[in-house]
Amino acid sequence: MKRIKNIFVGFSAALLLGGCNLLDVKPNIITEETFYTSSSQAQLALNGVYGVLNSWQLYGCNLILDLNYNSDIVQYMSTTNSTMKGACFEIDANSDDVYQTWTWLYKGVRNANAFLENIEGTDFDPEGKMEAQARFLRAYYYFILAQNYINVPLRLKAIDSYSDVKCPATPQLEVMQFAASEMEKCLETITDDLTYAPSDVTKTTVEGILARVYLYMAGEAVSGTTEAQKHEYFGKAADYAKMVIESGKHRLNPDYSQVFINMIGDKYDKEYYESMWEADFLGDRSSPDYYGNSRWGELNGIRSSNSGTNYSDMNTNFAYGLFCNTIKLWDIYMKEDRVRLEKNLSYVTDKRQEWTLPPYHYNGSGEEGWLYPYGGDPNDTRKLIAGIDKTPYYTSGAQIANRNSTNEDPTYNPGSRYCGKFRREVQYEGRKNFKCIWCGINVPLLRYSDVLLMYAEAMCEYNGAPSEELYNVILPIRERAGVSTEPFAKYATLEKFRQFIRNERARELCFEGLRKFDLLRWGIYLDSMNEVASLAVTDSNWGTSTAKNYITLVDRLGEKNNCLPIPSLELAVNTELKQNPLW
Repeated sequence: MKRIKNIFVGFSAALLLGGCNLLDVKPNIITEETFYTSSSQAQLALNGVYGVLNSWQLYGCNLILDLNYNSDIVQYMSTTNSTMKGACFEIDANSDDVYQTWTWLYKGVRNANAFLENIEGTDFDPEGKMEAQARFLRAYYYFILAQNYINVPLRLKAIDSYSDVKCPATPQLEVMQFAASEMEKCLETITDDLTYAPSDVTKTTVEGILARVYLYMAGEAVSGTTEAQKHEYFGKAADYAKMVIESGKHRLNPDYSQVFINMIGDKYDKEYYESMWEADFLGDRSSPDYYGNSRWGELNGIRSSNSGTNYSDMNTNFAYGLFCNTIKLWDIYMKEDRVRLEKNLSYVTDKRQEWTLPPYHYNGSGEEGWLYPYGGDPNDTRKLIAGIDKTPYYTSGAQIANRNSTNEDPTYNPGSRYCGKFRREVQYEGRKNFKCIWCGINVPLLRYSDVLLMYAEAMCEYNGAPSEELYNVILPIRERAGVSTEPFAKYATLEKFRQFIRNERARELCFEGLRKFDLLRWGIYLDSMNEVASLAVTDSNWGTSTAKNYITLVDRLGEKNNCLPIPSLELAVNTELKQNPLW
């Protein structure tokens, strides 16, 4: 279960907010000058550095769902929801999502800077382990800033006055190089103890994220890198991924679905540690405040029927279902990398597909009642029942009573199935707040399967050719999914192995917020989006209305959408910044 740090996120973050918020702290309130008087208080301050991850503006919604979720395999299903315009590619420099995400990333930087400045010279962190965590988190926030906003100010001290706000942008490559360098320095002192993983950052977390950073720098998304540098970065990405593998601290959970059931159930997997790092949220739903619980699972979960009790705030399984798969993701499961004997089957043997794209949605039912101790009569024994009545996708005209019916068509509605990866039907009952439909599912930031795939990709690019050894690194992921694989000879060329890895990343990591940046570093983001938009027109398995929605979104894309705009409000305050091209 989660560390106590989550209780103090709001408190500690209030102490260490970024920008000019510090100036609003009243003298009779605990300030940074008086806060660092014990190890426990220093730990609370470190929690404030972590706490930004748990914000609504980052992994609670804005960053991962609004701004980075759509891709060639994930589509936004509503063109009318004004609260999700980021997902609709309707953002501009004045968009609140763009501004709030920028602001909170810099709050994380500011919190880290304040922590590092105040911990120096004290004896509260004799081994430097807290310092290493803060240094890593600052580097991580800068990596995310550079991914999204390209050239950004590199601030290495806490902002204490309005004059400090003005700061020129540092080129994207330099920001990422700084982030990588800082992460590498952390390896010397950061803990390798997994007691508090995946909540706390550990040595293998740093190594895994370093693999991601270097792999991104080696790709096509970062300008200014030479071919020699790209080759070096591929090698470093492979080296760090291999360190994680050789540590022996992480394994694949034999059950793919259990990885996500653990997150939904507010549990840490202490046996396999496949989930290496997570953004924590209040999965016990102890707060009616959606800012504490996040909208993860409520916006990207399996849609519930919006009628009757199922739609009410009391329904613990409610989800808008704003995100679905594109036909491309379906085809990657259904058609790509299947052995000859499987290609003629009308269903997919890959267990990940049914978990990710379940063959049903929710019709919903449930008993409304006050759930003590969160309200109502303590003698009321009723529980809130999740609306888990499953309505299967079926052949047109056949009303199917249950999903086990022989009339069910497993291939029906392939282009618009709701995301089932974080389905709330498996969330435990008895601790759900009657006031809150929001769902505090932990968000995976790094999984071991991703590390394996990064190693295979980076090493292949570094060598300029695949090998059977790298092929064998990928096989356990597919074997866990219950799928057979053609012999290595089928993937023995560079292009075929590249595509194999890209497909496997889609199958394994879909709906985890990584695909957009995969496409960017492969240099195919716009091309792939337009390709799928064309597919929406020509593929009969993609419903007309669904295809029209998707095309509407993609039509708004252009070269500028390879990044986010610098917020207008930031440009007004920091006059040394320039807007990104084409925005």
